[in-house]
Amino acid sequence: MQQAAIFVRVSKREQDYQRQLEDLRAVAKIQSVRVVAEISEKISGVRTNLERDGIQELLLLSRQKAIQKVLVCEVSRLGRSTVEVLQVVDELTLLGVSIYVQNFGIETLKNGKRNPVAQFLFTLLAGAAPLSLRVWKERRYANAFCQVWMKRVGRARKLVAPMEQQRRKRIS
Repeated sequence: MQQAAIFVRVSKREQDYQRQLEDLRAVAKIQSVRVVAEISEKISGVRTNLERDGIQELLLLSRQKAIQKVLVCEVSRLGRSTVEVLQVVDELTLLGVSIYVQNFGIETLKNGKRNPVAQFLFTLLAGAAPLSLRVWKERRYANAFCQVWMKRVGRARKLVAPMEQQRRKRIS
């Protein structure tokens, strides 16, 4: 039976990672892997790997050959910096530790060999992580700006109402 580590991360102290843990415990059960460590972080994913105790613990377990698999909900849980994420993926892969990403159902190693599709997806998704962070920050700034100036955020209501009236007429 393979031994695995569950790795979860949230960005803020007030956030909760319990759902991630529960989902990944269920994955471990389905895959018949024995969870030997649950590593959790409450830290921004833009921090370097050296600043992240959870990543360091994960790498230590891998170097000690204590685990053969890492379970994560999504690539962004490993980090938001493309370089940092790919460094972790490369090191784990070289150590023979597979990373299973739940939201895509994909693993970096298949029968001990690199999965080229997973490698491509990791590169693509790790590259998209900083972009999604930037979009989130821009939306947050725009919402704050609109709230200060008492402007409505989102689609105009007057455009939605006539469409809703037409839909109701067709139904009745």
